[in-house]
Amino acid sequence: MHVTSKREKLQYAYVFITDLLTLTVSIVLAWLITDGLLNVIVPYEPRDWMQTISLVFLSFVATFFCFDQDENIATRSLGREFRLSVKFNILLGLIYSAFMLLTKATMLDSRYFAVMVPTVNMLLLPLAHTALKKLLLHFQRSWGMESLVGIVTTDDRAEQLIAEISRDWSRRIVGIALLEGTPEVVGSQLYGVDVKATFTDFMDWIRREALDEVYVDVPMDSSESFIPYLEEMESMGLTVHFHLPLLDRIEEACCDETSAARMSRSLGRSAGGNIVTMGTVELKLHDQLAKRCMDIVGALVGCIISIPIIAIVAIPLKLESPGPLFFKQKRVGRNGRYFYIHKLRSMYIDAEERKKELMAQNEMNGLMFKMEDDPRVTKVGKFIRKTSIDELPQFFDVLRGDMSLVGTRPPTVDEYKQYESHHKRRLSMKPGITGLWQVSGRSNIEDFEEVVKLDVTYIDNWSLWNDVKILFKTVYVVFAGRGAK
Repeated sequence: MHVTSKREKLQYAYVFITDLLTLTVSIVLAWLITDGLLNVIVPYEPRDWMQTISLVFLSFVATFFCFDQDENIATRSLGREFRLSVKFNILLGLIYSAFMLLTKATMLDSRYFAVMVPTVNMLLLPLAHTALKKLLLHFQRSWGMESLVGIVTTDDRAEQLIAEISRDWSRRIVGIALLEGTPEVVGSQLYGVDVKATFTDFMDWIRREALDEVYVDVPMDSSESFIPYLEEMESMGLTVHFHLPLLDRIEEACCDETSAARMSRSLGRSAGGNIVTMGTVELKLHDQLAKRCMDIVGALVGCIISIPIIAIVAIPLKLESPGPLFFKQKRVGRNGRYFYIHKLRSMYIDAEERKKELMAQNEMNGLMFKMEDDPRVTKVGKFIRKTSIDELPQFFDVLRGDMSLVGTRPPTVDEYKQYESHHKRRLSMKPGITGLWQVSGRSNIEDFEEVVKLDVTYIDNWSLWNDVKILFKTVYVVFAGRGAK
């Protein structure tokens, strides 16, 4: 479970207000440029302007909701701010255009204004964020929103802990207690922080110092003897953060750097005792909603486009190979759930029976089956596979919620039964029509472990923006004739 910190709550509000004000300025500047300077906007009624501006602000809220706002804004470089601004305003422009089309707004033909608003906002947003960062860092003390932090640790553990806390603009380190230090170190500085106490007097310092939070990082062999001190700190009403070396050892044994960063950790109670829960981080609620909304909109558009194409392809497909038009197969989805995937039938009806005799010619190293000139594929089937037309019925699977537009390739039941433990990690997200594997030269990949690696990379680095990029790449791959063989 992700617990929202004080910094995240405050930052979410500050960034939202800053971005909203920036958008307001961008709208005014866009109007001055297009109407006053360039004189390219025809006269509109006040109600038309109200409708358009309302849609712009609605698009802003939808776009803001799609982006992860938890990242500490104070640590972001100007270059990253510009990159985020480009992504934000491209999505803003797309959502705004969609709203204008859906509502048939009067100002739909005013393309100059529609382009100018996100363009101006794209330039202003990084500057606004830079100003916000300076305000946050400069005025945090006078605004009284900072948390006063004390650290209790040893010399060898101090540097990383100080660096980590210092990056949080909502916290200020007021001192550190070095447990193994001698009285002479008191009054000196360690990595820019005042040393206030040693083991002999650190509790006296905590009792008299103005503190909101205390970070405790001590060697594992000291943990048991430290319990009375932790109890006293808690009794003072302080928020106490203490290090769990056992959890570090578990991560070192079972996780690489990327998956450890994506792991959630929460403390709970079960059977009268405390338990630590570890697991892969699930998408946050707003990310899940944004992804599902994109799936529904994309699937609806896909279904509308697919119906006439399927109707045209159905005639030669049925003439060449009598049998059902659609191929339904049981597949394995998120975390081992079963569902049925639908495709246009590209093979003869006895394809599954003939697969066993062709396994010796499998060109794939691992659990997937792939063959260059598969005799089970019909002539029309080769065409619809090359153009990915056979995948079109999966838009209906997306609409049903069994699949997503972007995800990982769902394995067959036979493949899944042969999975090793690390293979199942690629099923920790809902399967998709397309994915990182499909746009990374899927016809040239001959090792199943490489497919797993690409799928895990997609899961560990998921973002809505990455989904959008994969969708655009998929369109390019299809039209460039680089579909499945």
